[in-house]
Amino acid sequence: CDEEERLKYGYNITTHFRYASQRRDKAIVTAIDGSPILNLTYGATADIFQINRGLNKKRTEERGFKLDVSTGTWGDSTKEELTDNLHNEVNLMVKNTSNILVIEPLGIKTSNSDDNSTQEAFITTIQFALKTAIQAVYKLEADELDCERLGDGKYLLFWESAEGGAGVLSQILEDTNSFAKIADAALDICHFKKPKESCTQACYECLLSYRNQFDHPLINRHLIFGWLEQLQKSSVIYQTEGISREDKYQQLLQKTDVNSDFERIVLQEIYQKGYKLPEAAQELIPEANSIPDFIYKNKK
Repeated sequence: CDEEERLKYGYNITTHFRYASQRRDKAIVTAIDGSPILNLTYGATADIFQINRGLNKKRTEERGFKLDVSTGTWGDSTKEELTDNLHNEVNLMVKNTSNILVIEPLGIKTSNSDDNSTQEAFITTIQFALKTAIQAVYKLEADELDCERLGDGKYLLFWESAEGGAGVLSQILEDTNSFAKIADAALDICHFKKPKESCTQACYECLLSYRNQFDHPLINRHLIFGWLEQLQKSSVIYQTEGISREDKYQQLLQKTDVNSDFERIVLQEIYQKGYKLPEAAQELIPEANSIPDFIYKNKK
């Protein structure tokens, strides 16, 4: 009961992230007509900072926590002589290293785009629809993937919260049909393929969970039906050095040895399976006095 009471009031926890050096990949998700739907940025081994800034303002006007630095006791000191050692507005921070995927929805239009509450409900529903569908498609447990809205809903941050990471987010970026599969799963999860009359806006069999209980008033599966249908026919275009994945593939293909069909077979397999393309081909490594067929530089 005590735990539930604390969670009911909630804490003001903010999430921040920092990409690791040279560990950022970009892609764009396009509709069937070529118009952009999502911007994607993947960061391997990024730093995630979560800062607890105290109880929500609805309960108290105080910011942060109080700490007696002489005794290590949290909260107000009962001894007057220790008041000088009582520090106010202390924030608690946890730092983790995780693989992250930052998703920026583009051109979002709701039935009433001028209504901020409707816009917030739309983005919130997208957040949990994507999270639930990713878990279903890639066979993840609920505690292996976490997400949060950043920048007033402009960005959705997903990170692999399981120890060591599941390696799923990089697959999403590199698979051309990943978001088509995710959207298809989301349509099924949201009862659009098999209607459930007892589910009005959302239920615990689709998008609601104990973890997102503060967002329950905002989640409405009907808001995103058209958006999911558009995403169902989408393609992921991997951006490599500012060019599309298709152009990068053609560049590498032209550099293969004309006498080696096997190089082209391997490269084609990498491309068609949606894996990360090599960054260079037929490039001399002076220290080894050799010219490998393909090279991965950044990811080793």
